[in-house]
Amino acid sequence: MPTEFQDEYAQALDNLAVALQDSYEQMRLLCTADTDFAYTHAIANRLRAFYTMQSKMKYFLGKKVAQAGSDFFVETVLFFLKLFNDVEGLNLEIASERTIQRKRNAMRPDISIWCGSELLAVIECKTQLGWSRHNWKFDFENREQKLKEVFPEAKMFLVVMSSCNWSGFGDDLKVGKQLFCLLNVWPTALSTPPAPDMLLTPIESLLKQLVELRSSNDSVAV
Repeated sequence: MPTEFQDEYAQALDNLAVALQDSYEQMRLLCTADTDFAYTHAIANRLRAFYTMQSKMKYFLGKKVAQAGSDFFVETVLFFLKLFNDVEGLNLEIASERTIQRKRNAMRPDISIWCGSELLAVIECKTQLGWSRHNWKFDFENREQKLKEVFPEAKMFLVVMSSCNWSGFGDDLKVGKQLFCLLNVWPTALSTPPAPDMLLTPIESLLKQLVELRSSNDSVAV
């Protein structure tokens, strides 16, 4: 018979989903008691932990490339959007990879915010824009136009994890309104807690807009 042993790494993976749910509940209670909960800091800390772990795994296994973090970034933003929605009692539906229409080749944003059948906002998430440093604005406006053709009142947001490998949004007037770049460094360089100069555009401004969109939608319904 093969020798039985406890695979600690497998056990850690088994416990991840439970840890995720436990952290959600703990943060929900904390946010309820603390209206100044720092969502941007919490996102940054989770990204730091993930990317640091991937860097160490890459080194240990001798990999040339670490696991891509794009899905984890979307999941992290999704987690804190759901948390905010829950804490504020907005009763919105926060969806991921959901098509905005029931038709072939319909737009399928990273995250979409719904109030019943009405789409209030779309959030596209990118870890960085190095590959699209010259075309990001065209791509953003093109997708925004397609969104408006279906839901004229819906808001389009772009949330980028880090300014590394590209020059950032510059002095674009949509920064802090529709365009967000959270970090000024790669997550592995973050301190705990993150120093102020490591953060760029806080996501709290986006969250505030979700409250306003929800309120506006209620006014139209009435």
